[in-house]
Amino acid sequence: MQVQAEQIGRVLRDAQLDLFEHRDTAFLSRCRALAVEICRQQGTVSINDIRAQLQIPADMHPSVLGAVFRNKQFQKVGLIEATHPQAHARVIRVYSLTNLEGETNGQ
Repeated sequence: MQVQAEQIGRVLRDAQLDLFEHRDTAFLSRCRALAVEICRQQGTVSINDIRAQLQIPADMHPSVLGAVFRNKQFQKVGLIEATHPQAHARVIRVYSLTNLEGETNGQ
């Protein structure tokens, strides 16, 4: 029963992230470009870094940020706590760049 509930949760999450990918393409492109820049400067990036430098438009739900690292450009390398108060210090992922198009993990 628990496994089925988790699967339903993943399906719902993925459907919402797919919607963001189509509806908020320009915003997500800006977020991803910033994430690449941050990775090149400091080696890793998290959504904390993006939140610190980009404001979410008022008409956009904050969960859109869940789609930022949802491509093959980034790979998970660690975990830290979220810094925005609404997250209540939940654990979030830290990413580096993958080895696409000559990139070597932020170098």
